[in-house]
Amino acid sequence: MLTVFLFYIANLLFCLAYMVRDMAWLRTITILAAISTLPYFYFQASPLYSAMGWQIAFIAINAFNLTVLILHRRPVKLNDQEKWLHSTTLRLLKPRKMLRLLKQAKTHEVAAGEPLVHQGQELNALLLLLSGKASVQMEGQARATLLPGDFVGEMSFISGKVASADVVAEEAACYLEWTAPTLERLYARDSEIKDALQGAIGMDMADKLAR
Repeated sequence: MLTVFLFYIANLLFCLAYMVRDMAWLRTITILAAISTLPYFYFQASPLYSAMGWQIAFIAINAFNLTVLILHRRPVKLNDQEKWLHSTTLRLLKPRKMLRLLKQAKTHEVAAGEPLVHQGQELNALLLLLSGKASVQMEGQARATLLPGDFVGEMSFISGKVASADVVAEEAACYLEWTAPTLERLYARDSEIKDALQGAIGMDMADKLAR
């Protein structure tokens, strides 16, 4: 009978679903398998409505999660600044996760000569220069120049020690700021962001040393 044939097909599909690694395919095949069981349960001498109800519930749950998964896999649209950040400083982050990180940042603007960081300051935030230039100064002497895409005060932020130098804008500048509590909350929800951002900070330090 066709219903029995469909039931066997359903079980083969369930086996196939457990063999695939991609979650979207697993859920898609599971939905097809569950649908294939419905005729078999319905056309029994006494329809198995309870079994059909459970299969329909499984179909609904998998369909919902499949929809969420597909929405999360949609291509992410980035503006010019976001594309630049993703191709430079934040290249270790996936676009969607980078947008999640950027959403938590506060944007600040400073005029030429204004400080971003004071020597001796306890820096409980991570800064990222978006535009303009900044000078790292100790005892009034410029020791290094920070460019767009550079993190600012990352050593103090990571070590928990006070800033060892002033960072002063050489020209009008714009930068992003993530406070420590903000990043900790983000890390707790997504460890991948934490690993990628720490990797980005490490590469930024290496780039500065190379310069």
